[in-house]
Amino acid sequence: MRFETIIACLPLPLVPVMASGAALSHHGGLILDCTPPLFFEESPANDSSVEIFDRFSFTASDNTDGATLKIWVDGKPVAPTITPQRSGRLTVEGRPDAPIDQPGSRVRILVSGFSKDGCERSHAYYVHVRPKG
Repeated sequence: MRFETIIACLPLPLVPVMASGAALSHHGGLILDCTPPLFFEESPANDSSVEIFDRFSFTASDNTDGATLKIWVDGKPVAPTITPQRSGRLTVEGRPDAPIDQPGSRVRILVSGFSKDGCERSHAYYVHVRPKG
């Protein structure tokens, strides 16, 4: 009985060390060094204003795993259209379920994705809806 207690307690000190050690990628391997994806060239641009927000696009860096991209507009998931460029970058386009045209609205576009080597990055940007005219 005493021997079983000692063996059962041996792994316990290793738990905090493992929890603070290297992370796991979405593929399940250890991440020792990686480069997170970048999201840029937003259209409409960050902090710009439009009369109606009905579509958006941005570019993802060439190390982005397009299959891992997730996008939300004001907290609602959006299915993107992803087009590879010759450079390896991705053009990502999407539309909210319904156009947002309420003046004074601030639309939040949140993008999350992994790089091909397993690093995750999230990126948020905002578009303001101005009065028509």
